[in-house]
Amino acid sequence: MEALAQSLEGGAINVWVTSSAWLWPLLEILHFFGLSLLLGALLVIDLRMIGFFRSIDIRATHALLPWVFVGFALNLVTGILFIFGDPLRYAVHAGFQLKMALILIAGVNALWYAWKIHPKMQNWAADEIPPRLAKGVASVSLVVWTGVLLLGRLIPYVSSG
Repeated sequence: MEALAQSLEGGAINVWVTSSAWLWPLLEILHFFGLSLLLGALLVIDLRMIGFFRSIDIRATHALLPWVFVGFALNLVTGILFIFGDPLRYAVHAGFQLKMALILIAGVNALWYAWKIHPKMQNWAADEIPPRLAKGVASVSLVVWTGVLLLGRLIPYVSSG
């Protein structure tokens, strides 16, 4: 991991990110905006799947999924630019590595949702209490994404390696 980080250090993207006084703060703003979209929409979707807000049609909450994807895309792009901007910090940072592991878990959880839950949702009543599997997937999503948020916030302030 460190060898990859060293190969990025001094590269064109690294120089671009680090030499511009306005780029890193702009990336932070966009990253926060993406996180707000992603987590804000997931919070509504996951809490409804757990069984809260039963007055809201569970299928209607899933109209928020495009916002989750927009938020994730913003965070993916800005996150990659952060890595290019300071590769040596991220390569050895235990918090960053755990954050990436949690994002992988979130991805597997999302695939599980797409394969096992989403196809069955069309048959659910608007105010139905979701089955245990849906509640489990939603709970994992909330816990994992909360971990991603907390670890991401610690990266600039806690050194590692």
